[in-house]
Amino acid sequence: MATMSTESHILVIDDDPDIAKAARLLLGRHGMRVSTAASPEAAWVLLAGEPVDVILLDLNFARGRTTGEEGFAMLDRLIAGDARAVVIVVTGHSGIAVAVRAMRSGATDFVIKPWNNERLLTTVERGLALRRAKLETAATPRVPDGILLGESPGIARARDLIARVAPTAAPILVHGAAGTGKTLIARLIHQASPHAHLPLVTLDAEAADAAVIAAQTADAAGGMLVIDHIDRLPRALHGVLLAALAGIRVVATTRLDRTGVRAAIGEDLLDRVGTIEIALPSLVDRAGDALLLARHFLALFAYRHGKPNRPLGDDAAHAIATERWPDNVRGLRQTMERAVLLGNGEAYAIADFRLSPDMAEPQSLAPDLSLARNEETLITAALERHAFNVSRAAAQLGLTRAALYRRMARYGL
Repeated sequence: MATMSTESHILVIDDDPDIAKAARLLLGRHGMRVSTAASPEAAWVLLAGEPVDVILLDLNFARGRTTGEEGFAMLDRLIAGDARAVVIVVTGHSGIAVAVRAMRSGATDFVIKPWNNERLLTTVERGLALRRAKLETAATPRVPDGILLGESPGIARARDLIARVAPTAAPILVHGAAGTGKTLIARLIHQASPHAHLPLVTLDAEAADAAVIAAQTADAAGGMLVIDHIDRLPRALHGVLLAALAGIRVVATTRLDRTGVRAAIGEDLLDRVGTIEIALPSLVDRAGDALLLARHFLALFAYRHGKPNRPLGDDAAHAIATERWPDNVRGLRQTMERAVLLGNGEAYAIADFRLSPDMAEPQSLAPDLSLARNEETLITAALERHAFNVSRAAAQLGLTRAALYRRMARYGL
């Protein structure tokens, strides 16, 4: 869900076509645009594509069901994805207790089927007013994501190179340790290119075969192909990939330096993908950037989760600035999101960034443990935030689609 447009947009999620039609006709006569979905799965497709102001959610989608469990699961995902969501549950006469439970779970109101038209209209209008109030009184202003922040020389050089070469067709090789922002760089290059409106396709070199290479290079025709971990491409496929790249803009990523990449993929393929090279420094080598990024991520996730944007205490700021952050920007970002979700107090303290709640003494933030301890939680949150759009969730997590699918399989998601 997003900022309200001049024309209010209502989404009705109900498997009864007569109910959906009645709501569309009634609300449409009062200047509202109404979309309908017969199931939660269909609703997520709509929600992923355009903003919605108020959601009318039926709680039962299978004939004979009265518990509302399918609707409650949808409600939980809606609230998790947007803390400012306005959801009005729809229930039958016998479902008052269910409606009360739904409101305790985050719904803002309920209507009873068969509804009174005046009652429904009043409830929806009240929901629209609440949505406006939630947006206008948001704890923090909107914070942009997907930007290359930092004042260190290495990041300044990367920004300069992006500005200079993104508008061209030059292939680019991005070097950097895990979590330094290679995927972000590729996305920024695409956004600043003349073909930003065309596809951005990611090829996971480690998981590729000849058929995958053929399919994904075809999908990227006219747009841009990101070759993730190009040094991991099986040697038998080097010639296949080289032949398939004709006429395609390429950004390749690697954790190796140029010598290592040359040894892994050979001169011919390196010449094709590495005309321009961008090296991303580790966070520990970006003096002053960790604290700048931490403040940005705290504000970003406060906005995203509807939390207050609390100040950062001096001790916590010092700990963040001096931490070595072995997982780099990705680890810092995840630690800041966790602090926003779980922190207490008027200001962020060192304790808000600890990984173990029973630590008695101040210790390193140790974000190298955060992935192991919180990976499933973070992946689930990213998937829910993006309505289980794997491409968007993978981009937020700094993973390829294939890598995210492997993790989803590992955790049964």
